[in-house]
Amino acid sequence: QEGDFRNGKGWGGVVGPFYGSMTFQGIIPYYYDYLHPDTALELNRCIYNQMCDNPRDQRTIDDVVHGKCRTGELDCEDCRSR
Repeated sequence: QEGDFRNGKGWGGVVGPFYGSMTFQGIIPYYYDYLHPDTALELNRCIYNQMCDNPRDQRTIDDVVHGKCRTGELDCEDCRSR
């Protein structure tokens, strides 16, 4: 098998570059978005590929979350509290 990661452009020249794009975080979107479109299933981000990131678009200050959910939902789970 051969990979198609292009320096500065990511997988297939279409996915990346971003933090982790050379790893699982890049190859999976490339696989499902470009090689096998319309076959993906969204999973709970707090269980699968959990990165302990802030689910909101603003900083957490003194353990109080601020901002809107990055997913566009009205209420979002904070994976850091699991």
